Formats: sequence, structure tokens, C-alpha cells
Amino acid sequence: MKTPSPFLSLLGCLAALVFLPSVCAQTPAEPATAIQPASVAPTLTPSPQCPLAGWSEGLVYHVGPTAQFPVSDTANNPQTDCAFHQWAWEAFVWATAINTNGGQPRFLSLATLESLSKPTAKEGPNPLALKPRTLKPAGAPPAKGDKQAGGGLVVDQNGQIVWYSVHMNDVYAKVVQQYAGMTNYNKAAATATFPVGSAVFKAAWQVVPDGTPPTGIYWQKTTIPLLVNNPKGGIMIDPSGKTRPVTVALVGLHVVGVTDNHPEFLWATFEHLQNAPDLADPNGYNSPASVSNKSFTFYAANTPANACNPDPSTTTLKVTDRVKQTVSATPMTNVFRQYATGGENAEGTQEIVNTTIQAQGALAQMPQYPKEAVWANYKLIGTTWIQPNTLKPDVAQLEKQAVGSVNLANATLETYFQGPEHNFNKNPMANCFMCHNTGGSAGNPSYPGKDINLSHQLLATLKPSPTPSKRSSLPPKTGN
Repeated sequence: MKTPSPFLSLLGCLAALVFLPSVCAQTPAEPATAIQPASVAPTLTPSPQCPLAGWSEGLVYHVGPTAQFPVSDTANNPQTDCAFHQWAWEAFVWATAINTNGGQPRFLSLATLESLSKPTAKEGPNPLALKPRTLKPAGAPPAKGDKQAGGGLVVDQNGQIVWYSVHMNDVYAKVVQQYAGMTNYNKAAATATFPVGSAVFKAAWQVVPDGTPPTGIYWQKTTIPLLVNNPKGGIMIDPSGKTRPVTVALVGLHVVGVTDNHPEFLWATFEHLQNAPDLADPNGYNSPASVSNKSFTFYAANTPANACNPDPSTTTLKVTDRVKQTVSATPMTNVFRQYATGGENAEGTQEIVNTTIQAQGALAQMPQYPKEAVWANYKLIGTTWIQPNTLKPDVAQLEKQAVGSVNLANATLETYFQGPEHNFNKNPMANCFMCHNTGGSAGNPSYPGKDINLSHQLLATLKPSPTPSKRSSLPPKTGN
């Protein structure tokens, strides 16, 4: 594997032309109700080494209704990051295949947190259950489903908060069910892992105005809980249980899966092209200079970097219109993407560019599956993993072993955890393994370090132990 370079500067306008929108773009952004399909640049000739074999192993294949989740890209422990970023696109195409679930992406047919209590977690139509998300401080227990929307929320330029959902394939869900609860969890060996083919998807959704359906972005109708002001400060879910019908658009998607020789999961993330600008210098997050002269879904043109990604603990939230459910954020939420390709080095960044160009081109020109063209308007930010077959239990700071996009973050899913300056372990890189690791917890509940601790869906099922833990020296588990 190549040596990662977590503080790599961006490659300039060449990469920016691919990863629209960018700091080099000049065209004003369209509002959320009129997002136009992105233009694909098929004329840029990528290196013949990436994608490997030019997708001859079948990118389009993963769209089919009987396609299997991709796992073999990493079988030979390749000495290039290309195979991992290529896998990310294949997994994204598999997850978002629209022709498999009555017009919905495949990942929406998978098991959810709500369906795990059923005897079996079979694939099939599921209602889109959305929740707000709060970011947990170090030592907080894994979330069981946020009930209060008091902090760490992303508020778009229309005053609507971002909502989230989690979806698991049957291989992943069966392991969670097998070890759910402290009694079952204690039966798992420390080195027990999720099987090859396990996959989980985490989605971020923006509420868009009703009336004219947005174009160039995947959207659907659902219902969400009402928000009200919390008497103790901030906002919360209406305790009455009232809901409202909305149209939501998919703005971010984590694609996570176990492949050959990688029980730690590969962690990849995708965003819609119009989400947020890239910060030209990842070290300039406190700069008074403007990030971009262009507006985005979560960024107002000419906002300085030091006014973006505000500390959620110092942000005041208030429901200003109970009917329209608009929320004011003080200071206002403006978002940038600190690392355009998650801190990949130059070679890895070019591989992300190459795979994205070819994948977008294939999706935009797929006559047998015309609905898939919408996914050409999404981009791969990056992928991270650790060296093959090196996963061990009881490693709380697994992020130090990350390879590839070592500062990986999604602007809509980890808005406030971007960059090593936000690593609560004080390590020089920040990525998915900060929270998803094999460490144990001396908190409540208390549990030892195990490989299956990578799953927050599993840890969320644990109950406090009736007896004191003998591992009280373990650091607290951090998660959200």
C-alpha cells in the first residue's frame, strides 16, 4: 500500500473540474428545487491502471436485480488504492440500484434498526424511517435512535435540518441479531468478525420544498416527526408524536462493507455534487478568506472558512415557524468539505478522480436502466481501510492504522468531525475508525474489546451489566 499523506493539498482545478462543485467553478448553484443533472467529462482519459481492467469485471452488473454485493476487489491484497476506490463505486451502484425495489434504491429494501427486533431480517419494502442526529461527546454510549435534536445538527440554507437513516443487508443484520443484548454479546469470541459480504449504509436526507420535484438528485416522499422548541433550550422531537409529510432528497451516503481480507470493513462515502465547496487548503479551516464565491445546498456564497462548520456546542437552535418547521441556527450553518478526497495522497486522489469519471459516465449512459442516470450526479469522496487481515480486538485508536483516505468525512454526516484538529484522541488523522473501532468500554454499559465492536448497531443493543466490570481500566467507547 502507498504511504498515506493526511495533509495533502488538493490537486487544483483539474480534480475540481471532476468533483463539481468546486472552488474553481464560477456558475451559480441552482436552488434545491431545480438541481440540474451534472455534466460528465468523458474526454478526460484516466490511467489504464485505474479502474482496474476498465470495469471489465462489471460496474453495470451491480445494477441488476440479482447482483451480489461486491467483495472480491481486495482478494489479492493489491498494492494500489485503485481496487478500494473501485470497490466503493461498485458497492454504491449495488446499493442504489433503482430497478430492484419498486422504483426505490436497493438499500431502502434492507433491514433497519426498527426491523432488527423481528425474528428474521429479510429484504423487502421498508418505510423510510428518518431521525435527526446528534453528535456524541467522547465517552457517550452508542445511540439507540436519537430522541432529542438538541445539538450537532446540520441546518440547510432553507432552515430545514438534515435527517438520517441506517440500512443493513441480511448478512450484517444476522450478526447483529445473533449477538444482540449483553447475554448474547458475551458469548462472542474477542476475535469474532462480521462475515465477508456484510454491508451497512448510512444516508443523509435534505427536506426540499414541495411542489416541483427536484431534478438531478434522488428524492422521495416520506413522513418525519415534528420539531418543537425544548423548554430547556434547543429543539427536540414533538413529544406528542405528530408527524408531517415531506419530500426528501438524498445528499449523502456511507457505503460500508466487509470484503476479502478486510474484516475491518471498507468505509467509503458519497455526496451529491451540489452539497458544499471543497476547502482549497485543508489547514485553512480558520481562515477569514471565503471558501467559494458560489452557493451550495449547505453553503452561502462568499462565507469565510472561519464562519463554517460551527462548533455545535456553541450553536443556538430554535424552531421559528411551527407550520413550515423552519429552524434558525445561530450562528448560521455553513458547510465546507475540508478534504476533497479524504486526505488521500496524489496517486490515490487521481485514482478517485479516474474511477469517478468512468462511473459517472457509465451511469449517465445506461439505456437499459435509465433511472440510474441520477447517480451520475453523485461523487466518491474517498475510501479508508487498514492493512489486510490486521484487525485485532481491543484497539481503541484504530484510526491510526487507516490507509487511503485517512481524513475521510462526509460534509452532511460528519460536518463537525472533519480534520485531525477534531480527533478526540489527539492523533494526526480523523476518519471512521475514530468511532468504529474494537476497543471496549468501562462506562455504562461496560464491555470488553472485541472485533465486532466495530458495529454501533450491535453495541446499541447492550444493556448495563448487573455486576461491576473487571475491565474498569478500559477507556470509554466513543460513538454516534
